[in-house]
Amino acid sequence: METYFFADLCPEGSFVLSEEESKHVVKVRRHQPGDRVRIANGLGLLADCELIEIRSSRATLRVLHSIQHAWPEPHIHLAVSPLHHEDRWEWLLEKATELGVYRISPVLCERTEHYRWKLPRYSRILESALKQSLRTHLPILDQPMPLTQFQSESNTVTYVAHCDETAEAITPRISLDLVDSSRNTCLMIGPEGDFHPTEIQRLVDNGAIPLSLGALRLRTETAVLAVLSRFLGGSMQRAGAALLTVLLTALLTMPMTVLLPLAFPLLIPITPVSAQSNNQRSNAASVRAGHIALGRLKYQGGGDWYANPTSISNLAKFCNAGLGTSLSLQEEIADAGSPDLFRFPWVHMTGHGRIVFNEQEARNLRSYLTGGGFLHVDDNYGMDPYVRSEFKKVFPELEWTRLPDNHPVYLKPYPMAAGLPKIHEHDGRPAEGLGLLWQGRLVVYYSYQCDLGDGWEDASVHRDPETLRTTALQMGANLVRYAFEQ
Repeated sequence: METYFFADLCPEGSFVLSEEESKHVVKVRRHQPGDRVRIANGLGLLADCELIEIRSSRATLRVLHSIQHAWPEPHIHLAVSPLHHEDRWEWLLEKATELGVYRISPVLCERTEHYRWKLPRYSRILESALKQSLRTHLPILDQPMPLTQFQSESNTVTYVAHCDETAEAITPRISLDLVDSSRNTCLMIGPEGDFHPTEIQRLVDNGAIPLSLGALRLRTETAVLAVLSRFLGGSMQRAGAALLTVLLTALLTMPMTVLLPLAFPLLIPITPVSAQSNNQRSNAASVRAGHIALGRLKYQGGGDWYANPTSISNLAKFCNAGLGTSLSLQEEIADAGSPDLFRFPWVHMTGHGRIVFNEQEARNLRSYLTGGGFLHVDDNYGMDPYVRSEFKKVFPELEWTRLPDNHPVYLKPYPMAAGLPKIHEHDGRPAEGLGLLWQGRLVVYYSYQCDLGDGWEDASVHRDPETLRTTALQMGANLVRYAFEQ
């Protein structure tokens, strides 16, 4: 899997990565001097570099060659009212970056609710989204400004999306399908209560074109995605996205205990590989993509939730070959506070550092887990104190329990006679398989002092013996099977 790192770099010469990015290069990805590393600076410069020195955990790199990319056109300038709910505002910034927005201008309207502005945090979110989506440009993020002071850039067409019937009677809105998506555009989205009629009229008088997003009343962040889908995607993508939205909206109203039976027909029946014919083994091994994805939990706090980037896809491939499943080989991201979490019957959580669940995320995780979901927490080293504190927010009434060696997760389809296997040393302590049991059902499995995910990664990453990697993958397959059968 291709990976970017972020740095303020020049087209040539050597430079030192920041402490945070150095940690990701050295501790998480375990690069060594002589390795090639790809760096983006957020201004279009993409460089292939060589790691030449590691000193005090700081990485020094030398640019081998670089390419300056121009901003893709058309430029999309998003002028949107900041949101009172911080998690929703941060989600909006993240998705706008991933979709390729050129500029984001927070505009303060008459109905804008109280908000907090955390520029350093937003900058980190934008950088993370840039690396995640493999883009080369960070959007320009302006400081909040009164709507009366906002001016769109020259040579752009400005649209103001609203649902005010009074303003509609004066100046009719055009449909989203009729806009010219080939030109540089400024898209204006108001607060939860919509723009005030006088604000709409002032914008229209200054040349903005009123825009309709359809008959539904959308939240601010949903409206942003609706308009961006028109400008940053093709017609077939829009049609597919619209259908997917309808299906997911229906599915997400169901509890996981209803969703899982619906998912089972999309899988080949789970059968241990030893019981399959040679032809069945060949068919299972040839699976390249399936209908159900294994999820990776994205959390707040600064920990590297994205560590071990090859692990989940390798586990899915192993399950397809060994259990006869038809899992997608592409992992998908499951945000701790998002309804998207309920799409996944099995979610993996890993990292090296701090974890934070806010109140809404803790509620969402509890709903997911008590509704039939399953979470595997894998301490990649350094997570333990945060795992123990933050899951108290999710299940304040539960305590971590050491699972006995005869628990079902150790019995099939691959027997683990001594319980959780030890994959990496960490502190040299024995591996512990801990669990949170809700109403007698294991809902969270915590592999501690073990590091299963390292054992799932590509063989070249940690150079583990193949027997150890196989054992780690077998234990992972047991967890996947348990999640579908419990």
